[in-house]
This record gives sequence, structure tokens and C-alpha cells, in this order.
Amino acid sequence: MESFNGTCPNSVSTGLTQLLFSQLISTLVNSYCDHTVYPADQSEEIIQTNNEFDFIVVGAGSAGSALANRLSEISSWKVLLIEAGPDPPIESDIPGLVHSLLGSKYDWKYKVEKSEKSCRSMVDKQCLWPRGKVLGGCSSINALIYVRGNSNDYDQWESMGNPGWNYENVLKYFKKLEFANSESMEKEAHGYEGYVHVEDFQEADITDVKFNKELLVKLYGELGLPFVEDMSAGQKSGITTTPGTVKNGVRWNTAKAYLAPIKGRKNLSVMKETLVTKVLIDGNKKAYGVEVFRDNVHKKIIAKKEVILTAGAVNSPQLLMLSGIGPRDHLKDFNIPLINDLKVGYNLQDHIFLINFMARNTAKEFKEVSPLDLLYSYLTKRTELGSMGILDTMAFVNTQNMTNDHPDIQIHHFNHPVKTNILPDYLRTVNLPEKLIEKYVKENEKHYLIHFLPTLLKPKSSGRIKLKSTNPLDPPKIISGYLTEYDDIKTFIRSIKFIHELANTEVFRSCCELIEIQPLEECRDLEQLTDEYYECLIRNFVQTVYHPVGTCKMGPKSDKDAVVDARLKVYGVEGLRVADASIMPRIVSGNTNIPVIMIGEKAADLIKEDWLDEFSHTEL
Repeated sequence: MESFNGTCPNSVSTGLTQLLFSQLISTLVNSYCDHTVYPADQSEEIIQTNNEFDFIVVGAGSAGSALANRLSEISSWKVLLIEAGPDPPIESDIPGLVHSLLGSKYDWKYKVEKSEKSCRSMVDKQCLWPRGKVLGGCSSINALIYVRGNSNDYDQWESMGNPGWNYENVLKYFKKLEFANSESMEKEAHGYEGYVHVEDFQEADITDVKFNKELLVKLYGELGLPFVEDMSAGQKSGITTTPGTVKNGVRWNTAKAYLAPIKGRKNLSVMKETLVTKVLIDGNKKAYGVEVFRDNVHKKIIAKKEVILTAGAVNSPQLLMLSGIGPRDHLKDFNIPLINDLKVGYNLQDHIFLINFMARNTAKEFKEVSPLDLLYSYLTKRTELGSMGILDTMAFVNTQNMTNDHPDIQIHHFNHPVKTNILPDYLRTVNLPEKLIEKYVKENEKHYLIHFLPTLLKPKSSGRIKLKSTNPLDPPKIISGYLTEYDDIKTFIRSIKFIHELANTEVFRSCCELIEIQPLEECRDLEQLTDEYYECLIRNFVQTVYHPVGTCKMGPKSDKDAVVDARLKVYGVEGLRVADASIMPRIVSGNTNIPVIMIGEKAADLIKEDWLDEFSHTEL
């Protein structure tokens, strides 16, 4: 879908707004504009002065926005938050336009390095890796799904030598971040005073939905998978419908949640569209500030207490390595003076799913809905584009034993109504060639399609982030490591067989037919329905679920791969922490946005404990 930017008053109309020829629609768009004001950009003022801060937070994403808010609760602390991107555009507020921001200026637009083991059917055999380059980070461009992960994930973190990170301890931070408003939520399992609004998505009311959530529940139930009302309340396997990070059908990113309400807080400063190029570290291995780059100007900014990196699993390790913290041999290749030899960039994990399984609805007639119909419905009632379709209905399955409460596969579902451009827009965001896209656009012109997207929850394969150069403007080298361990292939093969079981149920056969995207060249000579054939499909069609983690691993000093300790302090460097997805020692069993916000909330308390004589404070 084209950009929705420029729809507010006094702006130039572009993209989708060219369709809004009706004066009525123009009036509705103007009345829609959310006048929530993000904090002002103070970059120019800070560049021109010699301001010092107590804390500098690098990256205003899911963790960084939460952390900056909580640190600035202490009125005597001066906090600076630095973000490489601008404010979110208006289309980011509309859940159904999620794909319009991928590949835009609000996205870092990363690509993984080529590998024969994965992404073989993508353009140039490369998977794309969208990452938020915008206030709110990935929470401003993601699919808004509220999932905490499995309680076992956090118990495992603690068992790996990270005290204070078991599920019982982190649960209070999940509750602390929430402003829950969902009828499906068990009240005692959630919080009601936090900044992040959590609500059910708006239901569609004009789209002719032939494959709905109720049908999905019946479908999985036929195979014995139970329906779970609130997966966050402790259930670990089942079919569930999740709420989202939305308020009244509008995206509630972390910038809107944590920064907008405190935009007048005098001890919090925000720099936007400013790139941090280096952490400043003195001869005593003490971090004392950062170097930034904006408008061709380099500036050093001092942090009297700490620098905290919240730039994510790609940018935080890149920045550490550019600053001299990383693998000795790798930094030596770039003549970067070594500060501390740590396994920065290793332990890269990501959720990946298979994109080649769809259900063709066999109904003969469908109601066609125009983009203007969708927009009008959203602006007047917050339906349609206020929904994620059936993406919020997902299954957590152990493919070896469905009664096991440690699922190894999460199945996302994504609907493609007839002639709405949702399918081609999505397939382009995963870098699929136009020849393959054309084939399925023709299919979608005749049939309502449902994507079944089996997702590998606990990958054994891992990759690495490396530097390409010493220029901080150059993207790092992303070695995905996808499918380097054959156990991951075996789990995916079991998931394919499970999809085929679903396709053979009475519920499925009563409405649908299973279709598969086929590679352009590979796999054709292999015998179908064999493990060898399935492996070929898997290596061609896995794609990121946008959940990279682990590249600044949290662990005890005895763990040779650890970069930070359980208090998120970088080993061997005083005054430097990392508090984002990169600290996860193992990836969680579900969507990562909410766990990352939790990390930001917990990090703030850890910092307060270290710097306050008594861990009590007065909020502003």
C-alpha cells in the first residue's frame, strides 16, 4: 500500500491521499489526525551547547522509550534520549497499514548476507530485515501483537546464571507496563496503570470474511488443540486470540505510550534524526559519553553516570564494536583499538516462518471492498484497518506431542481478501520475486486466501552481527545463521506435516483447499511429500518474523559468550549497559515486542537501585 503520509492539514498530499478525491473523505482525514505531540527535537540546541547529562539512552525504541521515561522520574537526574529516526508518520497509527512502512525511511532496510542454507527463493537470495528507524522503534512499524512468551523462557534465563530474571520476577514488569482493557484478559494476570494500552483489535464489519477466528478455533480443535482465552495467564499451548498494543483502534507505540505524556518533563531531552557513532570510553575503561553525527556535524556529549544502549539486536552490537568492545580478532581486522575482548555480535537468534502455505477459500462469491471503503470504515468506526485481520489468532503447538506445554511452533495466520493488494504488498516486503508474486495475485483475484505461517519458536541455529567497515553510516554485516542446525529443519518438517493434517480435517475440507508457493527453479525434480522435498521448500521460503535477539548476551562472568551481566552492565567497562532485545540469552517463545518493553522497565529499576541510596522516589 502506498504511503499515507501528508494527510494532516497544511501538508502536501501524496501516495494514498491521491485517491481521496471526495471532500467528505478529506474532511474525515483532517478530523482523524491525532494531535498527540511527541517531545520536541532538541538536537540543534544540544549540538550548539556543551550540555552534560546524567544518563544517555541510545535508541528510542521499545526499551529505550520506557527506560527514558522511568529514569527521568527522578527529578534530579538529567536524561538524554537519542534516536536516529524522526517522529512516526500518521500511517503508522493505522494497524492495517502495517506493510506501508516497511522499506520506507522509517526502516533501516537491512538485508542479510547471502547463504545457500536459506532465503534461496528471495530476490538476490537475500531476506530483508526491517528494523524501526523512528521514534518508538519497531513498536512503530510492527504488527502490534501482545505476547509475553512462555514462562519457561524466563525460568531458563535465570537457570543460565541470570538471577532476578525468572518469570515470577519479570511478571511484575509485564504488569507494570500494561494499561489492560480487554474482556479476554484474566484480571489478576495483568496490570491496569501502565503506559502501554492493550486492547482487543477491532473486528471487521464490511470485509466479507470467509475464514474467521471462530473457524480457526474449530479447525485446531478438531486435532485436539484447546482454545485458550488468555495465553498470558499461564497456558503454554493452544489456539488463542491475542490483544494488541492499540487504543481505540489506533497503534500505541512506545513513543506515544512513554514519551508523549511526559513531553513537558524538564529533565528529559530528546534528539531525533541523530546517529550515535561511538561510545566514549576513557583510559580507565569508563564510559563517559557518546559521539553523535547530525547534519554533517560531529559532537561529543557527556554522560556523568551512565550510557545505556537500547538500539536493538543489530545496532547495539555494531555500536559496541565501533567503540572498541567486541571480538579481538574482528576488531583487529579494522584496526579498531581494543577496549575489551567480548563476544559481541554472536548468539544472534531470530524467529523465522515458512511463507509458502495458503488456504484457498472455495466459496464462489466475494464482496469486493475498495481502499476508500476500508479507509472510510476506519475513520468512522475504527474497523477494518483498525484490525490485523486474523493475525491476532495464533496457535502454539508442540509438533512432537500436542499435550506438551513447551511449544516448538507458533502458527501465525494472515488473511488476504480478494483484490485488496494486501497479498502483493506483503510478498514484496519479504523480497519475493515478481514472477512468484504475479502467480498468487492472479489466485487472489479469484479467491480469498489465508496464509498459514508456521514459526520456529526455539531455533537451535544462530548467526552473527559483524562490521562491514569502520564507517558508522554503513550497515553492519548480518549473518542470519538460519537453518545451520539440522534440528531446525526437522522441526519445520514436522510443522509442514501438521499443516497437512489441518488440511485433512473436516472443518478445513468443508471450506478450503491447500495451495503452496513453489520455487521458480529448485525442488521440481524432487519427489513431493518427502523430507528431502520439504527441506528444499524450507531453505527457499523461510523468512524473518522481525524478532532478532541475543547479540549482547546476558550471562554470568563464567559464560565465555556473555557480554553483559544480570544487571545489564557491559563486562569490563564501567558506566555502560545494554538494555534491549540483544541481551536475551535465549529467544522467547513468541513475539518479542512486549518482552523488550519489559526489559526497559526492569533496566530502569536496576539503574535506580544502583544510584539511589534508597530505592524510593517521587514521580514528577
